[in-house]
Amino acid sequence: MKHKTDVNNLKRRLVEGIQVITGEGVLSGSGHLSARIPGTETFFINPRFAGVLADPKDICTVTFDGKRIAGKGPIPSETPIHAAVYRSRPEVGSVLHCHARYSILVGLLDSGLIPFNREARLFADGVPIFPESRGIDDFTLAQHVVDALGAHYAIFLRGHGVVVAGPGIEGTCISAIQLERACQDQLLMMSVTTVKPMTDSGRARVNARLENPYRAWPFLLYKHKVKSKAQIRAGIRALKEGEHY
Repeated sequence: MKHKTDVNNLKRRLVEGIQVITGEGVLSGSGHLSARIPGTETFFINPRFAGVLADPKDICTVTFDGKRIAGKGPIPSETPIHAAVYRSRPEVGSVLHCHARYSILVGLLDSGLIPFNREARLFADGVPIFPESRGIDDFTLAQHVVDALGAHYAIFLRGHGVVVAGPGIEGTCISAIQLERACQDQLLMMSVTTVKPMTDSGRARVNARLENPYRAWPFLLYKHKVKSKAQIRAGIRALKEGEHY
């Protein structure tokens, strides 16, 4: 029973994540969010229609070989991206592919993303740029994307979109939101001055925040009316005295 409860909770969180990033303008009618099913070589992904319309019962189960084994489908044509990431990076618990506007524009710049402010600090280690813009709909091309992604949080698909990978659904969604905001900020700054990078990445602390987005995620759930205030507060884990976040 516990396994069934955990699986249902994972589907629910996936749907909540889709609602949040749609509300933030990161996800539109196309794009897909997935979540690794712990202890298996399978993952959940929204089917091939506007993700914001999906309910937990619509979520598809897919193997690391890209085969749908549950859910009505059809699955997104670029599902190989997700499968390839999960096969190559066991620490990744969630993957997003989307076509966020400002992220696409910055991915076309020779400089790529410049980690110059608070939003971009998450990506101080860099956001690689994959040179091809066509759909990543086969495993050979998907593996090339994963190889280029390396250990980074995200990669630009030049003129196409982005792939974001993180420890869990909430952290991946927050990374994508921050990436889009950072790209928008960079384009604004470039219109008035030369953008210079920060020098401190603070990656260890960033990792902790993505694993437990203690403040950001409850705020986003409330902002987009995904849950009631009472539901959100009931799910918040109180920080211990002296615990840094």
